[in-house]
Amino acid sequence: MARKHIILPLHIWNMDGLSVTERLVLSVVHGYTDRGKACFMTNTGLAKLLHVSNRTASRAVNNLIERGHLEVEEGGQRRHLKCRECLGGVDTSVQGGWTPVSNRNNKINDKSIDKINRMDEVEDKKRPAHWESVRDYFRQLNSAEKTHYDRHLGAWAQDFHAYYTARGWENKHGAITAWRPVALAWYRRSSKNAPQTAAKRRDSETIRADIKWHQRRLENYEIEKPHLVPREVAAINALKDELKNQQT
Repeated sequence: MARKHIILPLHIWNMDGLSVTERLVLSVVHGYTDRGKACFMTNTGLAKLLHVSNRTASRAVNNLIERGHLEVEEGGQRRHLKCRECLGGVDTSVQGGWTPVSNRNNKINDKSIDKINRMDEVEDKKRPAHWESVRDYFRQLNSAEKTHYDRHLGAWAQDFHAYYTARGWENKHGAITAWRPVALAWYRRSSKNAPQTAAKRRDSETIRADIKWHQRRLENYEIEKPHLVPREVAAINALKDELKNQQT
């Protein structure tokens, strides 16, 4: 039966940092997952449905997987996608359907590691649901400590998760009762000899010029290309954050 419509849930539309295509892809997969079904659509199929190029659809799917909003399961000869609960994604554990997890888990501006370690609302405190949760935690540490280990975080997270999974989530003291402090020690050990990615620091005048450029684009897009408005708003907000950090 031919598809008659695509339902875009409000909580997906209101998510920060997603392009319009990413919101639509996530909505399509959410429609299947919400009914307990697997989404077997290929990237080509999504591209045709959403009237975008194959490259755009593939990039949207990969970005959603990288950010933890989608997960891929290989079954037989076909890949299938499903939405999953994750740090900063959507929480399926509450009764009554899917609701957005608080954005505070994604926007860590406080330098206190203790505050980060108390964020256990979305998963088991004793162990992470998957290695991507460890990666997201490492990203928070990287941001909170103003370090630049970005290119190493995924590998560190996978190694940490594999190491303790193989050991039944136990260490020399017995069963692990809180995984974040253990992950923090792993992060600190790993970072001792790892080179940091060079931080590109720009002057404030350049940043202000970029903000004005995006604001002009935003004014044009509001009339001519409203589907590109969220992208420009996100770019402006990111530049304002960069300018704010530059002045501190």
